[in-house]
Amino acid sequence: MHAMLFCTINDFIAYGNLSGYNVKGHRACPIYEEDTRYVQLKHGRKIVYTRHRYFLKPYHPYHRLKKAFNGSQEHEIAPIPLTGQQVLERVEDINTIFGETKKKEKSKTSIWKNRSILFDLPYWSNLDIRHCINVMHVEKNVCDNVIDTLLNIQGKTKDSLNTRQDLLEMGIRD
Repeated sequence: MHAMLFCTINDFIAYGNLSGYNVKGHRACPIYEEDTRYVQLKHGRKIVYTRHRYFLKPYHPYHRLKKAFNGSQEHEIAPIPLTGQQVLERVEDINTIFGETKKKEKSKTSIWKNRSILFDLPYWSNLDIRHCINVMHVEKNVCDNVIDTLLNIQGKTKDSLNTRQDLLEMGIRD
């Protein structure tokens, strides 16, 4: 009998641990790395990943909507995702031994914290989709945040003075 691991399904944190990528900071997307679009919020001091309208079809009406988004139109073309071979080239210089990561140089591999053992599979770099995000976890986290904010649950609400100042500065809310 022959078996093949087609993809893994995780939440985003486990995805980072399993793939060996650092999923925090300005380049948090392991599929686009340097092309990850982000905004550093001034008041909340958080990193927000924005400008996802470029993944829509070229003439989608959302490209022209200003008021519903950040006050600007978006007509950029989506970046090209990294292939499995490109990812393999980035992690081949990383030597992970029993959880200790040793990098030969701190160039392009500095955002990769370790080399996933899955790259030892002969077909892993040829898969179009190697890791999937568990939508159920994402939906639960979004739902929790919306409910906590609507019910104004103390300590859990995402509505704060810093949030309102950031929304005002971004032109989303008065």
